[in-house]
Amino acid sequence: MSRLHSLLAALILWLGAGLAVEAGEMDAVLMIPADGVVRTYTRSALLASPARTTITIAPDPVYGRTMRYEAVPIALLLKETVLGPEDHVQVRAVDGFSVSIPVRLLRGDDPQAFLAIEPPDAPWPVLPVETQTTSAGPFYLVWAKTRPGLVGSEYWAYRVAMLSVVKSPTARWPQLAVATGVPETSPIRRGLERFVEICMACHRFDGAGEAEMGPDLARPMNPVAYFQPAALKAYLRDPGALRTWPERRMPAFDKADLSDEDIGAIIAWLAYKAEPKP
Repeated sequence: MSRLHSLLAALILWLGAGLAVEAGEMDAVLMIPADGVVRTYTRSALLASPARTTITIAPDPVYGRTMRYEAVPIALLLKETVLGPEDHVQVRAVDGFSVSIPVRLLRGDDPQAFLAIEPPDAPWPVLPVETQTTSAGPFYLVWAKTRPGLVGSEYWAYRVAMLSVVKSPTARWPQLAVATGVPETSPIRRGLERFVEICMACHRFDGAGEAEMGPDLARPMNPVAYFQPAALKAYLRDPGALRTWPERRMPAFDKADLSDEDIGAIIAWLAYKAEPKP
């Protein structure tokens, strides 16, 4: 991460402690750093934008019901940013959640990505998760025209504070990569893809990543070193079914978002990474 991005990420976490994103005192701000310059969009400016439209998400996978939003296309927010075909956009939230999404997905129209904006005078409901006490706002990344399996659950990012253009995760962090000798059809490669899409939103691996919500999954030990395979599969499916604690934030994943084959592939990649390398 660049020094600029590091400073902005620290600012996001500070704001997340309760300053700028809470309704009432200050206008919420979305930051988009690029080429050494930070563009900012206030909530009031986005709500007043001629590009704002009303969209219906039926159902919204985070709220579990049909929701209507005032929103602007993500592609419009990124139009002034230089983007390479293999670039990603790092979506950072105020709670330390950070997910890397391919640019090609964000710029497409099937599905189409929108930034939903929570009106101060019509707040959204509190998130229906026991550990949450606020809504998905003020900024929430949502997807229209999507279909099952097309957009991962972690790509529905709420309480968004910053969008920044970055290289692909394996280009940024070589320790994630799989050797060229691993066959293209190997579940290890699929496991890396799913780990990046789902797990890295909350976890780092051997220092790779930006997320602050969960522990590093390689330091000090890889999970395959202390979980039996069946227990690790069950834990990835629904951690609350094995153990729970007041601060637990990892959700259960249904098979539409994370299939049994994907769980097996993630474990295959973790096991591959745990092997001694020459």
